[in-house]
Amino acid sequence: MTQLISKLLTLRIVRYGLTGGVATLIHFSIALLVLAQLPQDFALANFVGFSLAFIFSYLVQTRWVFQKALAINNAMRFFAVQLGALCLSVWLSSQLTHYPNFVKVGLVIVLLPAITFVIHRFWTFSKTETSKQQ
Repeated sequence: MTQLISKLLTLRIVRYGLTGGVATLIHFSIALLVLAQLPQDFALANFVGFSLAFIFSYLVQTRWVFQKALAINNAMRFFAVQLGALCLSVWLSSQLTHYPNFVKVGLVIVLLPAITFVIHRFWTFSKTETSKQQ
């Protein structure tokens, strides 16, 4: 069993999925903690939860999943991809008005991670950031 887990963790897509799952738990947990103190401030709770999950996700995906150095250019691309994914999820949900919510959520949960993985793999982390030699 340990060998299977070790072998699975060598797969980038598995590490990506684990990172996304933990980031989701961070967002959810932090948002609930904020709501416990400020029950009416749903927007603030989600903003804080999202922000901390985003930082975690960027750091872990950069270093562990894609094995790249931290760099501001990658962080900006990472943010652009995640923002685009958010917009796509809102748009997709708005287009599927005749479908039950579980179908809309299911499509977002399946499609967006797959799309963002490919974009991160071939765009966000495609360039190795190097410092200039003097």
